[in-house]
Formats: sequence, C-alpha cells, structure tokens
Amino acid sequence: MFASLFSKKDKPTPKSPIKELTSEELEEAKFKARIAFIDDEEISHVERLQDDGYNITQFDDIDNIDDFLRKKYNVVVLDIQGIGQKLSPKSEGWGILKYLKNANPNLVVIMFTGAEWSITKYKQEAEKADDFIGKDLEFLDFKSKLDDGIKKAFSPSYHFEIERKKMLKEISNTSTIEQIKSVIDTYGGNKESTKKELLKITNNKEVLEIADNFLSIVGNITSLLV
Repeated sequence: MFASLFSKKDKPTPKSPIKELTSEELEEAKFKARIAFIDDEEISHVERLQDDGYNITQFDDIDNIDDFLRKKYNVVVLDIQGIGQKLSPKSEGWGILKYLKNANPNLVVIMFTGAEWSITKYKQEAEKADDFIGKDLEFLDFKSKLDDGIKKAFSPSYHFEIERKKMLKEISNTSTIEQIKSVIDTYGGNKESTKKELLKITNNKEVLEIADNFLSIVGNITSLLV
C-alpha cells in the first residue's frame, strides 16, 4: 500500500508511490472504490454488484456536472443515449464524457452502450473513454470490465502517464521527465523532500504543480485503502 506517502521522515521511502497495488490491495480496492452508474434505465447487474460489496451510487442523469465532479468518484459508468438531456441534448452521454475527461483527465470513465453506430459517429469523443461495457454482457463479463476500470483508477502508472503528457506540454526534454519520475519514485513518500529534489532538476512552476498533483492523487488512493 502507499501508507507512507505523507510520512514526516525527511528521507527516501522504501515504498515507491509509483509502485502498483498488490493483488490483495486490488481486491480491497474493489470494495473501497467510489463508483457512479449513470443511466436513465435500470441496470440489471448493479444490485447484484452492490450485494457483493461494491460501493455504487446510481444516477438517472446529471443535472449539475460540477457538483458531480466534486463528489470525486473513482470510476464512472456512463450511458450514452438518454443521458445529458439538459446539459448536452445533441450529443447526450458523449457530451458528458467530453466534459468529465476535460475537467478531470484522471477520472476513469467507462461508456455503457449497446449502440456501436454511436461510437463510430462520435469517434473523437469515444477516444476519451477508458473502456466500453456492452449492455448485453453477462454478469461475470460485466464485473470483469468494472474490475479493470477500478484497477486503472488505482494505478499510479496510469495517473503518472496522464501527468507526463501535461509535463510534455511544458518541457520537451523526455530525459528530464524521466529524472522527475525517478525523484518521485525515490522521495515520493515525503512531499517536502520531493519538492527539494525536483527543484534541482527544474524550476518550471507548472511542472512542479503537475508533480504535486500526482502525489495528491496517489495520496487520495492511499486514504481509501487505510
């Protein structure tokens, strides 16, 4: 686990913040992850998943998208048709997906659909989705897809790759980014030590904020697993 992430000890931590969860930690994460299902129709497998222990909140639609984002879900399973009637009546769920991923690229969004033509029509928006779940999937296949989404939401590597892309917009030198990753890997258990070491590599304010954001994301993961 990443329990030492905010340790007050001013020395490298033996546990890297970029280290992936163990299988045991992933099993625990399945039931700690905050999951939102958004569909204007009943989703047949949700009640069974809740009975199995998954922390799922259901919505018929999203009326206030900023309020929804403030709830800080780890995974969102989003229907395409019939969703976003007030916010994006033309593109429906695709418009919601676009806004969610632009506002919070680290949010794992799985599109829930039975209409492949819609994916083709909204190809640019569809590329923002982390995965797709077909409405005709049997329970175990449905559960497996959801588990994959949770694994991604709790993967430091997934989140670091998102932050890496942000860094590349600020600095083009990939070796510098690798140095940043190495510092986080070594000192990330202590945010103050990490900042000191990063300042030896770059004084780019935006890059430093991106690195700090990554540590905050992993810190949020930690807080759910302790």
